Amino acid sequence: MLRVFACVAYDHDLRIVAIAGLICLLAAFTSFSIVEQARRSTNRRAAWLVTAGFVSGTGIWATHFVAMLAYRPHMTGAYALWPTVLSIAAAMLLSGAAWWLSLRAERWAAAAAGAVIGAGIAIMHYVGMSAVSGMGDVFHDTDLVVASVAIGMILSTFAILVRRIRVLREAQRLPWPASVVFTLAICGVHFTGMGAVRMVHAPGPVVVETAISIQTLTAAVSVVAIIILATSLAIVFFDRKLDRRDAEEEERLRTFADAAVEGLVVIDEDCIVDANHSFLHIAGYDAPDRCPKNISRLLPDLDLAKVPVAHDQAPVECRLVDADGTECPVEVLARPLEWRGSSLRILAVRDIRERKEAAARIAHLAYHDSLTGLPNRAVFAEHLANMIEQANGEPVAVLCLDLDGFKAVNDVYGHPVGDELLIEVSQRLRAAVGPDSLVSRLGGDEFAIVQRGGDQPNYAGQVSGRVIAALSEQFPLEQQTVRVSCSVGVAVYPDDAETPIDLVKNADMALYRAKAEGGRTCRFYEPAMDEALRQRRLMETELRLAIERGQMAVHYQPLADLETGAILSFEALLRWTHPTLGPIAPEVFIPLAEECGYIGTLGEWVLGRACADAARWQRPLRLSVNLSPLQFMPDRLIATVKRILDETGLDPKRLDLEVTEGLLLQDVDSALEILRGLKALGIQIAMDDFGTGYASLSYFRMFPFDKVKIDRSFVQDMIENPQALAIIRSVIGLGHGLGMPVIAEGVETNAQLNALRAEGCSQIQGYLISRPGPIEHFDRVVIDRSAEASASVPKKRRPRAKRA
Repeated sequence: MLRVFACVAYDHDLRIVAIAGLICLLAAFTSFSIVEQARRSTNRRAAWLVTAGFVSGTGIWATHFVAMLAYRPHMTGAYALWPTVLSIAAAMLLSGAAWWLSLRAERWAAAAAGAVIGAGIAIMHYVGMSAVSGMGDVFHDTDLVVASVAIGMILSTFAILVRRIRVLREAQRLPWPASVVFTLAICGVHFTGMGAVRMVHAPGPVVVETAISIQTLTAAVSVVAIIILATSLAIVFFDRKLDRRDAEEEERLRTFADAAVEGLVVIDEDCIVDANHSFLHIAGYDAPDRCPKNISRLLPDLDLAKVPVAHDQAPVECRLVDADGTECPVEVLARPLEWRGSSLRILAVRDIRERKEAAARIAHLAYHDSLTGLPNRAVFAEHLANMIEQANGEPVAVLCLDLDGFKAVNDVYGHPVGDELLIEVSQRLRAAVGPDSLVSRLGGDEFAIVQRGGDQPNYAGQVSGRVIAALSEQFPLEQQTVRVSCSVGVAVYPDDAETPIDLVKNADMALYRAKAEGGRTCRFYEPAMDEALRQRRLMETELRLAIERGQMAVHYQPLADLETGAILSFEALLRWTHPTLGPIAPEVFIPLAEECGYIGTLGEWVLGRACADAARWQRPLRLSVNLSPLQFMPDRLIATVKRILDETGLDPKRLDLEVTEGLLLQDVDSALEILRGLKALGIQIAMDDFGTGYASLSYFRMFPFDKVKIDRSFVQDMIENPQALAIIRSVIGLGHGLGMPVIAEGVETNAQLNALRAEGCSQIQGYLISRPGPIEHFDRVVIDRSAEASASVPKKRRPRAKRA
């Protein structure tokens, strides 16, 4: 090695050596840049490799001969032509082969490439040395020759490994580290080889005629060096420009592709080349390198040959298997794609799960009730028609039912609670009916059941009993606990009707009969129901027009003090006189008004008319008005009463509102809140018909009633029934204990009057005092006349009729 150092230091012009080194580095850098371009290229790889072989071979050759110019520059000589040409040719061919080997993926490829290019450098050097003539005899040190060859192979292999490692690590693309190592390989071979040379000057050295002079070679090497330098700069500039353009284009395409809502995947035959974020999201992968390499693994049903590529063709539906193995429906379209000289295809993959689910929801909503999920009216009608068509003599039963008291739940608690109740009702109906029958919701609180076969009508009766029992139980909802019941009407094919329309109509008539009889029962269709239903519907229509037609009137029945006989107040009673049907009993039209939702209008009209009449009385007698439980709506009742009092000018202290205990059975808290609001206006509240239902003494603890009225049924039985008398005695004692007056209704005989006086009852009302009538019948009572300041209780009076 000392000989090599001494050779470089003392036998060479270091300035020219530096030039040779720079040429070598530029050639190495250019060669590796071209090799990197060949690695990225797919269709022009061979051309790039040939170019790399030319540049590297020329660079090795130029480095050698420029360095030779620096060796003992005072010596003169020449170079033989053909060995010189052979040396550069060997350098080009072997380096080109080495670059081709370096791009292979096998582990041995780097070592093989290093050995080949190291051999090419050595062959170029020693063949080039053999071309020297006119400088005497040349001898070589074998050890240094071997060392030079080994240095070239080892450093070349190391340079190729450095390039491969940096490529695998995706490091910066400028190959300076590998270029420096490769420069050391070339220079190591040359200067170690020059250290092995020993020249003996012979007298009169002969120069071959075809030899190239030093001057000519200097000019040739300079030109080659300039070409290499220019090529290096051009290649670097072009490579960087390509890199920037490719990076910008790739980033632009990536941004554009990732912005697409649809999944986009580029394929080469079955292989996945690239995919955007939307496709990776659909497939359940977070990075492209984790996605399968073959599209057939993700789209196993897809036949690529059948995927349409024309713009006017419909996409293909298939299933996509994501990373979790879950299948989802997708639509696929294909378009051809020319990319970097390759013919590829790009698939547009659209996730249609939401569309499929939406279509399923729409289809479900078209045939099912959106609230309860039960089949709707359309499904019910189609199913019933099919059952009758396929009956073949078997009976088909239709059960129509609706809820008793559902409107009150809606009015008192609001529609959200009503909706929750309907959902619970539908679940109980499914459980009570079983899977063999169709349960559908027709609308509102109306439901229908279709049964086929069985021992009819017994089978329908059994199911009706289960349904009524199931719906009579309390419903513990999220905010309230409510209780309703249901009525059921049944019609059976073919006995009751031969068509689906008539069968439903007849079951509906049976339902009306069940409701008219008090509800919570089942009724089967009978031919006589047609006329009854017609009359009922006619009465509903007439009832809604009765106020406008002036058919409604308010009558009054007086209430007297039992001891003094003085008239204390009047109870307002609604009367309906139909022009053709005559007087219609309140027991008939009041329940009808409650069922058809008209009771609110009637109640408000009665209250307004009665308050207006009472405001005109000269004597400040009290007015008593009954309230239906269905009028108890928190947002309306208090405001309505206050408005009527303001409009009529009636003193609130003269108004008594009578309520039944049925009000408190529905929602105690809400009812008590409304009653307190009414009392805050100055109104008194009376408990009407006490004892007829589920009367509880706790009502008097929860709310301080001002009066309590004993139902007329107890008064009528008190003479002959000791139990009725005992109940009256208890109620009167309760009133005395609570400090509130007790009123007995329905007093019709002197015996009842005397018995009530004996028990300490304070006030009475009934036919014994007076029948109800227009207020004009009581002018002598309501007009302030000194001669008729009070009215006495008759000593003896026969009852003429029961209270209307």
